Amino acid sequence: VDKPLIQYAVEEARAAGIEEFVFVTSRGKDVLEDHFDQHPELYDVLEEKGKFEALDMVRAADIESGHLYFTRQHQPLGLGHAIWCARHVIGDEPFAILLPDDVVQSDTPCLR
Repeated sequence: VDKPLIQYAVEEARAAGIEEFVFVTSRGKDVLEDHFDQHPELYDVLEEKGKFEALDMVRAADIESGHLYFTRQHQPLGLGHAIWCARHVIGDEPFAILLPDDVVQSDTPCLR
């Protein structure tokens, strides 16, 4: 695996036209926020070393500011409760739930 499974899920969602992302996390899941944060130091190092393909891959993982939201599920009360925890961010908009426990590769995103 060349990247975290969550990245595959985000790429699939983007391919299906999804532009805003809400992650429901719990305590100790800061690595998820770190993964989707900007990494200017890494960009600089990759550019200095001429690793432009890797730089493009890292930059492609970026989610534009204002399109990325994190909310907490303080108690592990299940998937339905996790979705409920995001209700204020989702509002009345249509949404998809992606659980990257398994990855199935396809030319057509399953969300289409």
